[in-house]
Amino acid sequence: MHGLLRSALSLLALNPSQLPLDSNANGVQLQTPPAPAAFSKRIAIVGGGMSGIYTLKTLLADLPQEVTKSWEIVLFEERGGVGGVWLPDGTEPHPPNVPKTPLYPRLRTNTPHPIVMLPHFPFPPLTPLYPNHTFVLHYLESIVSHWNLSSHVRLRHEVLETRWAGTNASGHWALTARGAEGDLVHAKFDHLIVANGHNRYPAEPYIEGRTEWETSVPGRLVLHSVYYRDPEAYRGRNVIVVGGGPSGRDLALQIVGSANSTYASVRTNPAYPDDFPDIPGVTRVPEIARFTRDTIVLKDNTTLTHIDTVLLATGYDRRVDFLEAGGGLTRIPRGARVHDPADAPELTNSGRYMRPLFRHVLSLAPTYPLGALYFVGVPIIVSNAMSDSAQALFVAHTLANPALLAQRSTFLADLRAQEALAVARAGHVDTPGHRIVGPGGGADYQDGLVGFLQQHGLGGRGGVPPTGTPFTEGWRRLCAEHTAGMLRRAWARVEGGGYKAIRHWLRGVHTEAQWANLTARLLEWERQKEDTEGSYTPSPMFIPDW
Repeated sequence: MHGLLRSALSLLALNPSQLPLDSNANGVQLQTPPAPAAFSKRIAIVGGGMSGIYTLKTLLADLPQEVTKSWEIVLFEERGGVGGVWLPDGTEPHPPNVPKTPLYPRLRTNTPHPIVMLPHFPFPPLTPLYPNHTFVLHYLESIVSHWNLSSHVRLRHEVLETRWAGTNASGHWALTARGAEGDLVHAKFDHLIVANGHNRYPAEPYIEGRTEWETSVPGRLVLHSVYYRDPEAYRGRNVIVVGGGPSGRDLALQIVGSANSTYASVRTNPAYPDDFPDIPGVTRVPEIARFTRDTIVLKDNTTLTHIDTVLLATGYDRRVDFLEAGGGLTRIPRGARVHDPADAPELTNSGRYMRPLFRHVLSLAPTYPLGALYFVGVPIIVSNAMSDSAQALFVAHTLANPALLAQRSTFLADLRAQEALAVARAGHVDTPGHRIVGPGGGADYQDGLVGFLQQHGLGGRGGVPPTGTPFTEGWRRLCAEHTAGMLRRAWARVEGGGYKAIRHWLRGVHTEAQWANLTARLLEWERQKEDTEGSYTPSPMFIPDW
């Protein structure tokens, strides 16, 4: 069924005339735009991945229809389908060309899917607890289908520029996109929601001597993880994976079964927990200090002389090129001096951190009205679906009721407190960037955003839980706490029992409540197993053929 949906969306993408446009690049009128009074609000969402799809669904399905029936809501996606990073590009990427997605064939979620799903819209029965990318893509496509969102989606429309035309009291966004046929198309919007993701442009650290080391011996290779696709490409090589995040862990786990030797270079930071797992066959070493012609020198002054491949799982540079092109975002150096957010004359981006944003969502830049510019999907190291859903609710309800955004000074004070917490913990706001700091992590962040709506009388309305009911249920918090630990070990043990064991656990699990019960049962089962048998260590190359 999802194939039919994709075909329908592709046909829609080939017809740019369905979007109200002003003119093409040659000044030829493409379609007479509606009269200004035709829409009470015009809203553009940029990005058709998880953040964009969840936002579109929230606007159209959670808000009352009588509120949104006079709104124009358009989602722009530059690729030929929805899904964002979960949509394969079908190419073999090579530097310097950056692929559209870092997705590799064996990619699986690093969180259990019950906390990847929209509230009350579970994944299909028999979905593995940590599914591969095809399940996630089909799930996102099913959201578009279930809520009939396709008429609002413009595929193969790459947004090139968004420029604010107006004052800090009123105006519009002048949006320029490259359409499906290569023509430039133009449209005006009152509100812009940026949901373009942050896992595309490689962030590679400067390491002294890299070029000399890489070029002195034929066959040596330094490559960012965005180009990784198949562990067999590293058969017989001596590999060091740099980075201790999800990508670093996943690459080390996959490559160890093919490489001659595998090392993991992991930086330790006292501000954050060290959760890099013990992987049989992978030798953990400190950070790389520098390269010489013949060696890799580590921070503890030990050296590696036999390495021929360095894989940089070092994260991504946060970019919003279309905002920069329109003058709405300014790049600044990482680690630049941080002024009081109230003194920020514009929206800035260091590649790790954008400011001034209230709770990583609402732009507080003084050049346009509050509510003119939102971001969804900015936080990292969170349960993305719940974080995106909470942000989308905040966006939707503040668009429906702009009076909720009356006090800019209150939002600035909140940002000031959040940044002070980041500086106290890590020394600079760029260090955590948009990582959620604080004891409650992402769950408290989500509850805080939705709590803002509850405090303003929206409890029990438009997807907001009743006042006094947390947005993040206890079972979701439990999943998030154990996602990289006991719950992952439990599911690995289940998979180690083969397909019969997997189906035994998944049989009869359909509803959100049943998935919640499954995770609780798995955690208790794994506790008992570890008490009697110890932790389970899966084969590094065990990849279920789903």
